[in-house]
Amino acid sequence: MKMLVNNNTQASLIYQTQNKGSVTVTNSDTSIKSENGVDKITISDEGFNAESKWQEIADQYDPENMSYHELCKMSSNLESNGLITSQEGLALRAPPSHGFAPDKKYDTVALARKSVESDQSFGVAQGKDAQLRVRALDILERLKDLANTA
Repeated sequence: MKMLVNNNTQASLIYQTQNKGSVTVTNSDTSIKSENGVDKITISDEGFNAESKWQEIADQYDPENMSYHELCKMSSNLESNGLITSQEGLALRAPPSHGFAPDKKYDTVALARKSVESDQSFGVAQGKDAQLRVRALDILERLKDLANTA
């Protein structure tokens, strides 16, 4: 069976869901050691470069203080680099409110968190749209964390 893996983190997470052993991912022709033996996963160069692309984008934007225009540009950048899906990009670009000012800066992380909490309070957290909002929050938090560690 062949599997396309975009980065080391994905390889580790996928393998951990199937096995309880420890996981080590080191290079593009990766040996993953577990209690059951050794499996091989080949990770593309794009996968190895994904982490540096995430960091580059995080260095350019502050998701806690950005305009809608900046958010759209960031989302397009993430999509064009293959880091998020088009559906995730659309979820990120959901307008913050009716009649918003596209150049006014706001905290996209706080707004995304509020949307997820609202879904949970209404009991719709398992719906497809709600799951996309969770993923959008995860993306924004990841960028925030990467920016804070730089």
